[in-house]
Amino acid sequence: MILNSRNNLYNFKFPRNFIPKEVADKYRKYLNRMPGNIISEPIDYINYSIQGINMPGISFDPISQTNNDGTKRYFRGAIPIQNTVERQIKITMQLLDGFINYWIMQDTLLYYYSREVREPFTEDLKLQIMDAEGIHLISAIFEKPILHNISELDLNMSQNVAEFNTFDINLMYNKFNIELELD
Repeated sequence: MILNSRNNLYNFKFPRNFIPKEVADKYRKYLNRMPGNIISEPIDYINYSIQGINMPGISFDPISQTNNDGTKRYFRGAIPIQNTVERQIKITMQLLDGFINYWIMQDTLLYYYSREVREPFTEDLKLQIMDAEGIHLISAIFEKPILHNISELDLNMSQNVAEFNTFDINLMYNKFNIELELD
């Protein structure tokens, strides 16, 4: 029997050093004060809150040519494939108590755009797609990514019930590779 695909069969985590030490040190004390002390490292807290990832599709703009009789013909363009793909991914994260993960990601974004930082990119990101048995089939590797933006934080005094809310992080990347992990 062939199974339908499920949208939760993926593995994506930010690398251990994605959050700079300066930012992690700022929030570690607060995370250690949380009841139960389950998660003490900011990167683990961020990875725990990941809810989804959105990769854009691929589309090519064909070149059109009009013949003498008025009919149109379409041809492949000469633009390299890497320049036709929208090189942006969106990561959806659950807002957690005190919006701490939002502030961690905002500080991380501000860190990477500060003038003192010399690294032009963050570490490569890897999205692994799995089958129903949890076997990794494909790895999508986003090379030389940069944080692009964080969605707004919508606070409202009339909403005083704890709800499942999310925010989005957009990253731009320079190169996209797919690795087949089947043996």
